[in-house]
Amino acid sequence: MQSFKLVEGDLVLELGEIVMAEGTDELVQCVKSSLGTNKGEWFLQPELGIKFRAFLEKNLNEEEMREQIRQGLFQEPRIKTVDSIKFEHDKPNRIMTVRFSATAVDGTTIESEVTQHVG
Repeated sequence: MQSFKLVEGDLVLELGEIVMAEGTDELVQCVKSSLGTNKGEWFLQPELGIKFRAFLEKNLNEEEMREQIRQGLFQEPRIKTVDSIKFEHDKPNRIMTVRFSATAVDGTTIESEVTQHVG
C-alpha cells in the first residue's frame, strides 16, 4: 500500500515532488495517525482515533491508557496483534511517550512510539 508521506502532519516534498510512504513505513504512519487523532475530532470518520481524555486526567489510569492505545492500533485492519505497550512518563514536562510493538497480518513486526501531553 502507498500513502503520502507525512512528517508531523505535513506532506513531505523532495525537489518539488510529493514523497510516498510504502511498506512498513506506511503502516506505521497509518497507525500513528489513529493514535494522534482524538476520537470524534474528524467529522468524516468520527470513530477514528483514541480518547485523549484518558491521558489528560489528573490521576492517570495506565490500564485505561493501554486500552485506548490498543483500540487505536486495532483501527488499522492490517494489525493482527498488539505485542507490547510501554509508557514512559516525564512528569515535570507532562509528556507521556508510548512505545508499542504490533504484528501485522502479513507477519511484519512494527515498533514505534508516540508522544502525548498528559494531565
